[in-house]
Amino acid sequence: MLPLMGRNSRRIYTGRVLVLVVILAVAALAALAVGAAGLAGRLPENGFVGVRTEQTLSDPLLWRTANRVAGPSVLAAGVIFGGGALVGLAMSAPWSYVAVGVAVLAGLFLAGFGALQGSRAASIQARLQMPDATCCSADEAPSNDADPAKDCGVTGGCGACALKGMCDHEPHPA
Repeated sequence: MLPLMGRNSRRIYTGRVLVLVVILAVAALAALAVGAAGLAGRLPENGFVGVRTEQTLSDPLLWRTANRVAGPSVLAAGVIFGGGALVGLAMSAPWSYVAVGVAVLAGLFLAGFGALQGSRAASIQARLQMPDATCCSADEAPSNDADPAKDCGVTGGCGACALKGMCDHEPHPA
């Protein structure tokens, strides 16, 4: 089942297929290593692999959360890459290219989907870490009697009453 017929009717593997299969096998090993480290929460923050967004790189907890969520998909992508490499070795020339191509596309899709889910999980985690705040004060400034927000609703105050419910984390008025 090897791709080309050579001299004396012996089948000889083409160099192109072998190169693609080796590249796919290396990608499989890399994806398996990254996926396992991410799933275990042991993937160090770096500039090369993992779910790298501005948010995940800013907080180690968000980094671990995103990569733990993405880990299973990246592991599955590694399995698909490895399977594609094995199938590429076993098939004849035109079909081995198809098998390698399908494995690459499926693995990249799955890894990308996992990264998207990891990024969303980190975003949710970041929102859960935010303190409850209002649009006017962000709950950081102490309130005093001279504070114009104290008379909010009586004399107009700071205008926060008109904005009530406009912030994402506040309930919207009925």
